[in-house]
Amino acid sequence: MRLGLLLGFEDSLDTVVGLGREAETAGFASCYLVEAGRSAFVPATAVALATERIRIGTYVVNAYARDPWVTGLAARDLDEVSGGRFVLGVGTGNRHFNQWYMGADSSRPWAKMRDYLTILRQVVSAPAGASVRYQGEVHQIRWRASFEPVRPSLPVYLSASGPKMVALAGEVSDGVGVGIMSSAAFMADIVRPRAQAAATEAGRDPAELAFPMGALVSVNADEDAARDATRLAIVGLFHPVPHPYYDSQLRQLGFAEFADAATRLMPDGRTREAMEAVPDEVIDTMTITGTPERCAQRLRDYEGLADEVIGFRVRQPGEPAGLGAYDDFLALAGLAAE
Repeated sequence: MRLGLLLGFEDSLDTVVGLGREAETAGFASCYLVEAGRSAFVPATAVALATERIRIGTYVVNAYARDPWVTGLAARDLDEVSGGRFVLGVGTGNRHFNQWYMGADSSRPWAKMRDYLTILRQVVSAPAGASVRYQGEVHQIRWRASFEPVRPSLPVYLSASGPKMVALAGEVSDGVGVGIMSSAAFMADIVRPRAQAAATEAGRDPAELAFPMGALVSVNADEDAARDATRLAIVGLFHPVPHPYYDSQLRQLGFAEFADAATRLMPDGRTREAMEAVPDEVIDTMTITGTPERCAQRLRDYEGLADEVIGFRVRQPGEPAGLGAYDDFLALAGLAAE
């Protein structure tokens, strides 16, 4: 299992680049950029140019924001910039934000993503002069590659949580990109068997599927402070409306009562009440929370279930400004390896 760093809400690109360098030095295997607070491709390029060994990826870019051809071209370019270190993660995004920010129609997500991933994987792997032709229900393409890719192909992960999207990821992608609140049981009992069964049914080798997993990581020498910070991060996923992805994961794992409470409380600004409703089991099984030693121990729970845990650092009360806020988080690479 590899350890990665998930960025995308930092105050400056200098901070993003600095964290990428620090992660490489600390022994992290990868640095991914989420398309949310910032764009993903530009910061990923900046980190790629500033590092030498660490894998660079998007986790994830929004398929409703750009067509598969443009996404594939950007991935080819980034793989060249990084010297063959790039990984492309793509997903449907938050349907509410798709509408609010872009006025995008997020309907027919499964048909769209089947077409999208089929085209995308052909575009990123097409050698110079190769023709790509595809006619789907939602997307189509007629294109000829003008330059050689750095590699015969690069990994393309599909972000998935619900049963149908997990199965689709197993059918058409190189890896199932799971979100930032996943238990070991969710990976073992739901994600892996469903994706591998779909890959087998599609005539693919299920052993070739990758299983990267995002994770909320709240690390603090004061364990109570770490847990409180995690509660705030979790309920934040329900403001101003529930994030469909994480609402779904909580319900699949038996936490519908809490999801209902957060859905009711957070739009009304009742944050403290919502935090008090977060079950301890959610913190203990679906996040990486506690002292540095406790967090390193929790990471080991995913051995054999997640190929890569991509940590999204939870802000701590009274933390220092700048890169210093990441010291405890970056130390996890060494602790987890002990």
